[in-house]
Amino acid sequence: MELGWIVLIPVVLAIVLAFTTKNVFVALLSGIISAGIIIDIQDSQLFSGLNSIYKVFQDEWAAKSILFCLMIGAFVYVIEASGGVHGMVILLTERKKMIKSKLGAELVAYIIGLLMFIDGTSSIVISGVASRPLFDRFNVSRAKLAYITDSTSSPIAWLVPFNGAGAFLMAMVSSQVSLGFIDADPMNLIIAAMPYQFYGIVSILIVGITILLKKDFNDIEAELGIETFKIKENDITGSYDSKNIKPNASNMLVPLIILVGSIFGILMITGNGNLLKGDGSSSIYIGVLITLISTGIYYLIKGVTSIDNYAKWVMNGMASYLEITVILTLAFALSSLVGQLGTGAYIAGVSDSVSKSLIPFIIFILGMFMSFATGTSGGTVSVLIPVAVPLAAALGVNMPLVLGAIISGAVFGDHCSPISDSTILASMIAEIDVMSHVKTQMPYALISAVIASIGFLTIGIIG
Repeated sequence: MELGWIVLIPVVLAIVLAFTTKNVFVALLSGIISAGIIIDIQDSQLFSGLNSIYKVFQDEWAAKSILFCLMIGAFVYVIEASGGVHGMVILLTERKKMIKSKLGAELVAYIIGLLMFIDGTSSIVISGVASRPLFDRFNVSRAKLAYITDSTSSPIAWLVPFNGAGAFLMAMVSSQVSLGFIDADPMNLIIAAMPYQFYGIVSILIVGITILLKKDFNDIEAELGIETFKIKENDITGSYDSKNIKPNASNMLVPLIILVGSIFGILMITGNGNLLKGDGSSSIYIGVLITLISTGIYYLIKGVTSIDNYAKWVMNGMASYLEITVILTLAFALSSLVGQLGTGAYIAGVSDSVSKSLIPFIIFILGMFMSFATGTSGGTVSVLIPVAVPLAAALGVNMPLVLGAIISGAVFGDHCSPISDSTILASMIAEIDVMSHVKTQMPYALISAVIASIGFLTIGIIG
């Protein structure tokens, strides 16, 4: 039986609910249930939608990706709990007497933000806490501190794929490989999409330009009547039951070196010496597992913690990433159901009148609206990939360009929506009002969006 436009209902429902409820769980689950009902009626089955959730774990790609996300959560937690993050802050700020200008203070925040690609939240915390005293010393606007930390966190986290965002993205792309829409290694495809993350790249560059041009936010701060407020440090950093652990930057640097080295080493081995031909998914999965084991041994040898406490850190870290794994599981299920319904193929079939050169631009704009309304990049990616990838595959659109458009649209809202956790955290670190931060950052975000839009239109037309 030809279903026609009915196959659009689950996707439209998920997108509408993402906008109206601002709750990705509700949006994805509603899409799953509605898709299941359609399949049940068509095939005379029961509970296809709900059954699709547990069937996610029968897919090797999905199970491996979910485990990787949990282990990345553990990795981020242990380097913070071990005093590694605090030690890095001390290392990067103990020579602050060498910084003698506003430019130097702002460059510290910018460089730390770029280096902390492993996690967007850690990036904001580390760059903000480390730089705030310097900003105050040289009378640099707190609004600019919030702008720098926020506009380097989410963009760099999505741009560098060896972290939680990369794991999530690889998982989503892997599901499309499993469904047969893409015939490529997920990690290689993600790496190929990096140059097309126009919005994130432009945002990072514009932050650097505002610093080098010595753009002063103090006038804007005065115009908006921005006032700073004081908060307790524990509200930001949290507690890891590690008060007696001496901060040491090596507790962060060594695990990072092991992680990056393991991933690239396994890529070389599985690719027979060719980095680009290596097994990307296995490399990051095994690489982070090796890192957690090696880090535990390293901490034990150094006397940082006991084996029991390290195990507790690992479990707490995994628990902190539970939300993203639940979203990931639901996204996998919806992706599978949408594939069964042939939604992407239907959209492609009715899109003959739309030039394929406009597809990346349209996807970027849609992603911008979704991410700004929901305040989440992961949720936006999870909704768009199951629709955009099959559509792009059917129309023969450049797949890395499409992925770049999806990520770019998702990053826009994640780092400038007033309901985004990144926006709120950056405001808290800088100790200014959230909406004041949004107002000062938005002009630069819109400039980046316009430039990115031109990029997607141009490459879409000539490519």
